[in-house]
Amino acid sequence: MKRHHPDPEILMSYAAGSLPEAPSLLIATHLAICHQCRTHVIELDAVGGAMLDDLSPTIMEPGALDRVMARLDEPGPPKAPPPPADAVLPAPLRAYVGRDFESIAWKKLRRGIEEYRLPIPGTDSYTTRLVRVAAGREIPTHGHDGDELTLVLAGGFKDGENSYVRGDVAGADPSVSHRPVADSDGGCVCLVVTEGKLRFSGLFGPLLTYFRG
Repeated sequence: MKRHHPDPEILMSYAAGSLPEAPSLLIATHLAICHQCRTHVIELDAVGGAMLDDLSPTIMEPGALDRVMARLDEPGPPKAPPPPADAVLPAPLRAYVGRDFESIAWKKLRRGIEEYRLPIPGTDSYTTRLVRVAAGREIPTHGHDGDELTLVLAGGFKDGENSYVRGDVAGADPSVSHRPVADSDGGCVCLVVTEGKLRFSGLFGPLLTYFRG
């Protein structure tokens, strides 16, 4: 089966530290699953480090080195214990959710579709959510105000001619209108990061758009 990875531009932005926190969380979660992309980001980090090594040295202010060395001796903040293993939630995402998958308090959106929103400070233009869709259920046809990234955490879904399984990333932009359908043999769980609002079409489109904003 064809695997679906994030666009190289997104991985470059992640490696450079210029990607906002919400999509960065999705990429970090994908990297915990996908060895290929994890290796690619490590290579990008190495290239960035080599470019820094080629920069001309900057003259430091008097006493700068002593101040840095003194800060290294200061005790750092206590480290939080690593989150326990979870069959659905990789460690980066598990740390944000703050609980195991079985303890998530899902909100029912409609029959067979539930969500759990992750409040991420400073990312007001993004909505970050876990979405659980029952086997064979479809997300109503919708478009987007901005970009959307969807990472499959369990099960799978189909979107047009493409099929997505755990670890795959699907991308959509304002030019895309689609109707994803969960696999019939078990449904799916996804991490979805959306910029702006979704725009639902059909008879109840305006009502769905209002409640899903």
